[in-house]
Amino acid sequence: MTRLPAARRRKGLRLVPVLALSLLLSACASNAPQDTLKPEGPYARKIDHLFNPVFLIAVAVFCLVQGLVLFAIVKFRRRPGDEDFPEQLHGNTRLELGWTILPAIILGAVGVFTVPVIFDLSEVPKNALQVEVTGQKYWWSYTYQAQSKFGISDPIITANELHIPAGVPVALKLDSKDVIHSFWAPRLNGKKDVVPGRVHDWKLEADHPGVYSGQCAEFCGISHANMRLKVVAHDKAGWADWVAHMQTKPTKPTSGLAAEGYDLFAQKGCSGCHQVDGEYQTVAADSPSAPNLTHLFSRDCFAGCIYNLDDRNEVEAWLRNPQRKAGSLMRIGQLSEAEIDRLYAYLETLK
Repeated sequence: MTRLPAARRRKGLRLVPVLALSLLLSACASNAPQDTLKPEGPYARKIDHLFNPVFLIAVAVFCLVQGLVLFAIVKFRRRPGDEDFPEQLHGNTRLELGWTILPAIILGAVGVFTVPVIFDLSEVPKNALQVEVTGQKYWWSYTYQAQSKFGISDPIITANELHIPAGVPVALKLDSKDVIHSFWAPRLNGKKDVVPGRVHDWKLEADHPGVYSGQCAEFCGISHANMRLKVVAHDKAGWADWVAHMQTKPTKPTSGLAAEGYDLFAQKGCSGCHQVDGEYQTVAADSPSAPNLTHLFSRDCFAGCIYNLDDRNEVEAWLRNPQRKAGSLMRIGQLSEAEIDRLYAYLETLK
């Protein structure tokens, strides 16, 4: 075998610490929005409290194994003048029993602490806010059925942003309309796969009001990385305001560009896929699943939470070409700039 020149070997060795430092720095962030190591809810903390000791055990095992490997490399290395093979330990009963029993004991100890946490996380909390969550390519929808305890008298349907009261357990009923997805809001709980044809129970709870980022964590197609979500936790007053606002019907515009956009919404077929409560109630039977737009502009984001609604340019760019998000099922004919202005004026009334 041809050996590399010494100068090239030394140069390669100098790159090793640079690459190691680059990997270390790539894992550092001052404010990572999806940092699973910074739990902000009781269920995420249960996972964190389990992860920390298991990680320390894994580090100890890694150091022990690597230490023994290095010890063997140094002690039993071939020295000048060595002609005989070293003593072979195959069939050494004590060693084989040792490296079989010790890992089994370690895994058994880890299992003793892990299994109760798994069952605890799978238990449906009592007196919790109930939310039906549906995953589809490539966005999330949320349905809140009437629940008088939480001030919800009529069903609320929204998309991309899951709103919850802070300090209150939330029971999720997860399902999928197409392929396997995975619901993950890392600071509030772990991942939960969402399999078509099945309903999965999961739960969340936020310690404090705030916005918690999340995403689909199971590869689901070409726009998997663009299937994001937000969990917005409100204080008591903020939750009551959000529920009250979501249960009011938007006012139909009667004049100006907004009124023209209202008519254009139907003419261009938008109402065949997108429901607007109190205005466009029924979608076409063969329509692909599409977000309910009743209170569209009360949200911060759209299209799987990858674009900001407060940026008019983003909304207009979407109307020009919904396929800017790969795999989008939205099909709309070529719109003139005047038509885009009218549609935007109408959509902006959906607050």
